[in-house]
Amino acid sequence: MKTRILTTLLGLGLLAGCNAPPPPAPPAAAPIASSVSGTIVLRDPRELSNQARVELKVIDVAQPATILAQTVIANASRPPINFNLPIDPKQVDPKRTYAVDAVLIDGDRRYLPVLQSPVLTNKAPARVEITVAPEPTPAEKMFDEYKKAYAQIGSFKQISGTSMNDTSSVAWDAFVSNGKVKVVREITDLDNDKGRVTLKMAFLTDKPWVVVKEESAAGGGRPYATTRLGWDDSGQLVLKERMASGQSSEVSADDATSVYAHAQQAFNTAQARAPKK
Repeated sequence: MKTRILTTLLGLGLLAGCNAPPPPAPPAAAPIASSVSGTIVLRDPRELSNQARVELKVIDVAQPATILAQTVIANASRPPINFNLPIDPKQVDPKRTYAVDAVLIDGDRRYLPVLQSPVLTNKAPARVEITVAPEPTPAEKMFDEYKKAYAQIGSFKQISGTSMNDTSSVAWDAFVSNGKVKVVREITDLDNDKGRVTLKMAFLTDKPWVVVKEESAAGGGRPYATTRLGWDDSGQLVLKERMASGQSSEVSADDATSVYAHAQQAFNTAQARAPKK
């Protein structure tokens, strides 16, 4: 009797399974947009020159060399900057991740995205707002490296010297590491109270690297003008700015050459007196 009841129940269960509705079909994949658009804004508002431009690409994040679209927007001096990049949906793999690569360039200054901006796949939008922030210029990077190097002179051996000529008196000290002069500081007092010039000269591979020149009134005090110069490994002038009366200007090639020659002579003088180790 029990066997007959179990058989009946099993049969009813099979019939119920046959009559059950089919499982719902998986949702259809969202169509791929035919364009990527948006705006570019500065994180910190500032004035841009008329030469500012934006370079835009839609790339495969895992393979940045794979570019779906790209363009250059000139005259990008007034953010927010609008853009629209047509996309061929057939080139988009729904399983991959894509993003907008945006760089705003103004002279030596580059502005890079604060966050990545995914688009098109994995429920990412086709319209984005990209916030960019300034990247240090090569000159700023060089000066930051100089400041770090200059901060280490307290652990170096120190030598000093003086000299005089018809128009000034000079006192200098040099800082030596492993037998090589790394920094020379030089103070020149001009005769007849015409002022003081202080030079802080750093060297790499026995050549001038970064020189900071401060001009002040006789006896020292706060400089009224500061000049910063720096050269890369090939001798190319990278840092070339002068600040005076709150105004910034670019140092001429002739003035930079003169400072370079003076720094090289200061190095040679100090190196000749440096302890070997």
